[in-house]
Amino acid sequence: MLSIIIPLYNEELMLVKMSADLHGLSRNAELIFADGGSTDQSIDIARRYGKVFCVGKGRALQMNYGAIRAQNDILLFLHADTVVSSGTLKSIEKKIISEGYSGGCLTQKIDHKAHVYRLIEWQGNIRARMTREFYGDQGIFVKKETFLKIGGFPEVPIMEDVLFTHKLRSYGKTVVLPDTILVSARRWEKKGVIKTVLFFSRIIVLFWFRMPLNKIKQLYEDIR
Repeated sequence: MLSIIIPLYNEELMLVKMSADLHGLSRNAELIFADGGSTDQSIDIARRYGKVFCVGKGRALQMNYGAIRAQNDILLFLHADTVVSSGTLKSIEKKIISEGYSGGCLTQKIDHKAHVYRLIEWQGNIRARMTREFYGDQGIFVKKETFLKIGGFPEVPIMEDVLFTHKLRSYGKTVVLPDTILVSARRWEKKGVIKTVLFFSRIIVLFWFRMPLNKIKQLYEDIR
């Protein structure tokens, strides 16, 4: 079995929507929710499916806190608005236990029928396969031993997933599994597809031009 770490912050609606999926995962993995100070019913709902730890707000801080307390040797980090199948968990275990990979991510599929989302998926999946640079909503998985050697996610305001996977590449083979992770389209629906794509492209450009992460964070808006 593996341990799934999910950072939370006021995700009551998503947890209710995903109740059946969480119930299924809880039968095949250890579920750990790291809450960043929710003021809704997130904590009470999450306790139905797994362990809940109350942590200071900050995605990296929350994921690190949950990972350290995980009981299993393989870690899978999910966002609260993503869904994976029980079969995917077996694929992850096979890659790490039988084939010797240090970690990787899943193939992203956005939960919306519009054709534009197929283009967004394609671009993100191709980028991940070519660069071995993974984003948090792609379902990053890693051996716990490797995670600890790396020092976990850097506790920075933003881009902790990218910085982590840069280090992960140097610790062994990584892979993008064909198994899918279903991602909510809520961020694109709320702000509009074009505006959201341009916004996140701007974030990436600023990151590669080494703008201080605290300044990039000031531009970033949590979309819930």
